[in-house]
Amino acid sequence: MRRLSGLSRMLGGATLAGLCLASPLNASGTAQDDKATIGLAAAKTDMTKASTTRSAAPLPAKPRGAELLVRLWPAYRDRFITPEGRVIDNGNGGISHSEGQGYAMVLAAAAQDRETFDRLWAWTSRELGVRPDGLSAWRWQADAKPNVTDTNNASDGDILIAWALGEAGIRWEEPRYTQAMQKITAAVFRQNVVGSRVGPVLLPGAVGFGAKEQPDGPIVNLSYWIFPAIDRLQKLDPAQDWAALRRSGLALLRESRFGPLKLPPEWLSVGAQRSAPAAQFERSFGYNAIRIPLYLAWSSRAATDHLLPYLTMWNQNENIGPFVIEIDDGKAREPLDAAGYKMVFALVQCVANNKPVPTELATRNNELYYPSTLGLLSLLAISERRPQCL
Repeated sequence: MRRLSGLSRMLGGATLAGLCLASPLNASGTAQDDKATIGLAAAKTDMTKASTTRSAAPLPAKPRGAELLVRLWPAYRDRFITPEGRVIDNGNGGISHSEGQGYAMVLAAAAQDRETFDRLWAWTSRELGVRPDGLSAWRWQADAKPNVTDTNNASDGDILIAWALGEAGIRWEEPRYTQAMQKITAAVFRQNVVGSRVGPVLLPGAVGFGAKEQPDGPIVNLSYWIFPAIDRLQKLDPAQDWAALRRSGLALLRESRFGPLKLPPEWLSVGAQRSAPAAQFERSFGYNAIRIPLYLAWSSRAATDHLLPYLTMWNQNENIGPFVIEIDDGKAREPLDAAGYKMVFALVQCVANNKPVPTELATRNNELYYPSTLGLLSLLAISERRPQCL
């Protein structure tokens, strides 16, 4: 969880035009010309047609995602992971969080880097393992005393850590990893999974999001449904009802298509008979929600139509988008220019429409932790789900 302090990241910025994102901001913050409108409108038409037909020939298989991941991993490791095993979020004040530890552990296991994996897990369990329930505190700051500045957990971080431990337990035949995974997942289901009209749902944290804590609670964040992790944990840890959790997430995504662009918000109220953007949170599709299409494209259990709202968020031909989007009016608020953000939507377009991911995009340098992580996760998704994308 990157944004539990204050419950969400509050982002300012100019409001731009609506459905087709007319005159979006470029990297310098100035307005581009009207070809943005034409480009995204054309992309919407072309991509929607492609996504509803099966006439496109399959791409030739080029299983390069895993190869590129292994090649790019050392630079990521050296830039963002300390010798002690702490992942530094350099775009978020240099803090560390359970989400970052979990992502890095997943990537280290995929890159077959056991030394780094062990350092990551040792730091995570030592520094974040301060809760009595077996979950991790979500936020750690080097310049604070104590270093843990928020002891609430983040369920996405805990699920990522459990997923990584489960994969590592198999890869390196290490029962301790498997046992640690089982303890974490059991704690997640005890502390963060609650009943709702759509079945069990995942609270973002053990504190602050329940029906008794929010006027329109429970409040969920759909980017915390890490569908590839849920798919794997259903096999690695069948003691928990992962299938029901998957069903609730997919059901909520189907009914959470708001505004002219039919996008889910960062924070969703599931307390009423129908979901709605949470009243006490910003109504945007942004830094959290960008992970939703990544996880959907990565999972083999999600239908292609789940990807439809995200197909026009990046016009590859014109290199327009993606953006932080205002839910209610569909206006672009802030550009997401880093290559890692674009990689998510390149993956979506390949899974839905067989459109190849540009190699130069996959290998482009990202200065900040978060887009760098999304870029590597997209490569891992390609290697596991659609190797022909590269």
